[in-house]
Amino acid sequence: MMVLSALRPDASLGEFLAHRARAASIQRLSIDLAGGAVASAAALWWRPSGVLVLTSFGLLFFAYGAWGLADRARSRVATQGSRVVSTSIDALCAAMVAVGVLAAAGLLLGVWAIALGTWIS
Repeated sequence: MMVLSALRPDASLGEFLAHRARAASIQRLSIDLAGGAVASAAALWWRPSGVLVLTSFGLLFFAYGAWGLADRARSRVATQGSRVVSTSIDALCAAMVAVGVLAAAGLLLGVWAIALGTWIS
């Protein structure tokens, strides 16, 4: 029996991102995590005029990479790990989803403020 690995046409954004993260290599997810952390830290350190947009963009990549790596660990621990470790990894995945949602909201807010011309440096 063959398994269809393609998404259905009406898949949500969450399903699409989960599918992409599960299909990505560990190196790719690690690069997303490290690049997002560096970009966010650099934006917070130098404080350019669009600090909210740059920090949020970096946090999106960080959360995506961290969720992808934690999801891989969750699938391995679920079959052979303890209940405490499994619950901890589930909590980490939920935290990374929350960081990603808040970063997306910050990015949209920052772009909207720049577009309206109400950005205060």
